Amino acid sequence: MVLIGIVAGVGMSGFDRIEPGRSSMQAAVENFIESSRDRARASNQNVVVSLRAETEEEPARWQRMVFRNVFEATFEDAAAVREQVLLSGQSQLQVAGRLGACLDLSEGGMGIVNGRGTPNLSNGFVIDFDCFPADVAEGNMLTWPGVVSIKQLRNGVLQCQVRAGDGEFFSNITIDSPPAALRALRWQHLRLIAANGQCQLQIDGKQVASTILPKYLSASQDTPSFGDIDRAWYGKIDEFYVQALQAELGPVVPGDVQMVLSSPTIVFNRFGALDDSHSENVLVRVETFGELLSNFIIGRFSQEVAE
Repeated sequence: MVLIGIVAGVGMSGFDRIEPGRSSMQAAVENFIESSRDRARASNQNVVVSLRAETEEEPARWQRMVFRNVFEATFEDAAAVREQVLLSGQSQLQVAGRLGACLDLSEGGMGIVNGRGTPNLSNGFVIDFDCFPADVAEGNMLTWPGVVSIKQLRNGVLQCQVRAGDGEFFSNITIDSPPAALRALRWQHLRLIAANGQCQLQIDGKQVASTILPKYLSASQDTPSFGDIDRAWYGKIDEFYVQALQAELGPVVPGDVQMVLSSPTIVFNRFGALDDSHSENVLVRVETFGELLSNFIIGRFSQEVAE
């Protein structure tokens, strides 16, 4: 069993301070774990919980990596001020889409989504949008400098290029869908996930391509745009949403307390259950100076006191 402990040495007076706050600290941790399950269900993505090691500047504390909505474009007239969609060429707004209005690129052109600034996607991201291809010809569907490009190739092949690297050198990591994955004259939902060393392309909820990513993702260099003036993509775009993987901090571990986990990370799947990557429940032991104060188990669906 892998044990991870975090402890800072203090005087023996620490025993006088640990008892009153012990139960409240454990309750805070259990509440943080339970709310992490809720975050997984709400985001429909895995949530990874870990115990961050103490540094010279900061104490040890719990944290979780979660996906949060950071950018969107519904292309509705009521959201025009917030979304700031700039049209170029023959593109149009206020055309009937999958849900309300959409960005119409049926005659070519571009739609640049400026939004309210460029989000930080370097920890990982999920991009969702609906598309209605007018044909299966080649064209640039989505271009986001420094982040990703999505192109429609011949015969319904969808190609995605994610910018990633070792932290110093970055390149485009390419994945291609099988032929006929994208169909003309019908609405389809596209999802691109780039996080935790994996890249997945999904169409209508079905994974059609995947690959391994380098450790680091590149930072965005500009705002995203749909379509292209020179390599036009013909069709419609609707309901564009972006989630970024971000760290949320949890309870601080007192310096005279050691929390020992049977797993270095705790992963909850999109249903809020302990992920299948865990072969067994996760045991959390609360100790001080080698003395066991309490322990509890993080199970598949809930937390419980360990025997």
